[in-house]
Amino acid sequence: MKQLQWLAAAVMLGGGIGLAASAPLTLRTYDIETPKVEREVRLGVVSDLHGIAYGEKQRRLLEKIKQAKPDAILLPGDILDDKISWKGSWDLLRAVGREYPCYFSAGNHEFRNAAVAEMKSLIRAYGVQALEGDVQKLCLKGQTIAVGGYDNSQFEPYENDWEAQRERCFAQRPKGCFGVLLCHRPEYTADFRRSGYDLVVSGHAHGGQWRLPGLINGLYAPGQGLLPKYAGGLYDLGKTKLVVSRGLRQDYLPRVFNPPEVVLVRLLPKPQ
Repeated sequence: MKQLQWLAAAVMLGGGIGLAASAPLTLRTYDIETPKVEREVRLGVVSDLHGIAYGEKQRRLLEKIKQAKPDAILLPGDILDDKISWKGSWDLLRAVGREYPCYFSAGNHEFRNAAVAEMKSLIRAYGVQALEGDVQKLCLKGQTIAVGGYDNSQFEPYENDWEAQRERCFAQRPKGCFGVLLCHRPEYTADFRRSGYDLVVSGHAHGGQWRLPGLINGLYAPGQGLLPKYAGGLYDLGKTKLVVSRGLRQDYLPRVFNPPEVVLVRLLPKPQ
């Protein structure tokens, strides 16, 4: 009888994990109040796709993005992968690049490709701005939003260039308007605190892969190790907010209580 109880518990646990691992694509929304906008601005965040396809020509992913009704799309790295076909990535970038203002900063997996310069040329050809330590001004609903971004790689020969890009971004920190910074890796919070930007968007952590809601926000993340502090969510860094996307990759490692997600950041006028 006891063996049957243990077997039933194991089946239930396995079934629960299976259901948790098969969660559908999610739209997650974070609200940030700021006196620097007078009308709501909607920023979509798409991260860590790694070339994975969500239906024919990314149909399901594009439907989720459309549901968010973004005014602009932010792509903080690992949209392409060094081992997976780029077709799914191109399908996404081709579609969003002609529909929305789009901004991209490269992650570590883009830099594992020897053809990273060619890759960025193709990204730009699709109408997506590939940021390399520069800051661009965007007008949304009659309001100026500054968007900066820098590459993030420790791979030769790029390991020093990203730090120079970071300092160029910080030197051009926005004044008098809301500033958004794209940086793939979320653990560089000391940099973000001194950046002068109002919002930083990141990915990379994949939500910590396994979660126990209310107990563990993530089990492991690259660059942070076990029980990562910045696995996914909205974090307060003083004058700067950090939004970490849990990303979209789902293939060889199961995501438990950690559905792939499109993120919407709503910038809302702060009540006087």
